[in-house]
Amino acid sequence: MFIWNVLTVPFNGVVVRYRAASHPKASVEDGSIPPPPTFLSMTKRVWRLQGVEGLTRGLMPTIGIIVFSMLFWRFDFAKVYVSPSPPFNLWSGPISNLISTSIYEVFLVAIYRSVTSPRKLDVLNAREALHVLFSLHERKKPWAILQTPGLLPALFINLGVYHFFTQPLTDILLPWRGAKFSTLEYAIRVGGVIFVALLATIVRAPLEVIATRLALQRNYGGIEFVDDSESTNAASASAAPFIDNPTPPSDLGSAVPQVAPSPTATSPLTAVPETQTTVETELSEKVEYPVEKPVETTTAPVQPVQTVPVAPPATPNGTDLERGPLAIDSDDIVVHLHNENEPYLGLLDCAKRIVAEEVLCDYEALELNSTVSPGVVLAQAHGLWVRNP
Repeated sequence: MFIWNVLTVPFNGVVVRYRAASHPKASVEDGSIPPPPTFLSMTKRVWRLQGVEGLTRGLMPTIGIIVFSMLFWRFDFAKVYVSPSPPFNLWSGPISNLISTSIYEVFLVAIYRSVTSPRKLDVLNAREALHVLFSLHERKKPWAILQTPGLLPALFINLGVYHFFTQPLTDILLPWRGAKFSTLEYAIRVGGVIFVALLATIVRAPLEVIATRLALQRNYGGIEFVDDSESTNAASASAAPFIDNPTPPSDLGSAVPQVAPSPTATSPLTAVPETQTTVETELSEKVEYPVEKPVETTTAPVQPVQTVPVAPPATPNGTDLERGPLAIDSDDIVVHLHNENEPYLGLLDCAKRIVAEEVLCDYEALELNSTVSPGVVLAQAHGLWVRNP
């Protein structure tokens, strides 16, 4: 099991990138981003841009999940002590998996973010890796990862489909013990198992896409992104003098305090005596001014202007490292992710926006309101099913 999970890390990494790739039809039509890639083209792109390092991303969190699964299996009390009871044995798996799924979500988020991160994470520098993968709010309050809108419901629904639909029907169609069927009946039962697996894939594939998109969405604890221009204007406004209760220009006369005029200011202008003017003219005639010489112009060599590179703007939370500038016109981007400035508000909102932006390309045509049921949205999301190769 351990070796198999390690060997499937490159395949799982490409699948995560393939599900996380966000290519809205409007942006594709205007040429700002390329068309959505296929699974094979995504594999080639990862190999060309990141090489072996890109294919092995997410290995350490995967090992953490394996170790956690081995430890949690030992403490599965429901299965150990109540296993002889067939009725409760069906519920012991879901109960233990509800607990393990809540803890598994943290590892899942770490895997998905490490796979899609544009930065190369150093295995020996765990501090920097945590800064890249998790926001400041998530590092201070790790339980905030469980509060990611819609992520935990998506995982629980996916888990419920498996435990309450796929597994029971598979056990009924093909029981493991004491079952002897004819060749025809066995073939029919195998066909039924395949049909059940296809139905489960149709339902679970969109949930996997939604869970991937939501897991990549970091939780900032209500802190919004601040535009640099707005922060500059706010700083200049704070530097300006503060005037309490400003008055309009028409009322300035009543607001300005009255100052008693000086007697010299109110006295009428008097003529300057002639003796004063004659003394000034005599003094000006005696003063010898220096002879002005023409200025000699010298041509100095023009030096080229050296441009100083401007540092990129700071991150919204200051201490958080960026996930990387995802410039859509760059050819070095392995996967185009959804913009974090427009986060998904939950499972249903994520499904609606994926269908509207990447399938139908008409946001208003769906009448996105609370009356649209999740079943209708998932039924319209036929383009999402190809995300589960």
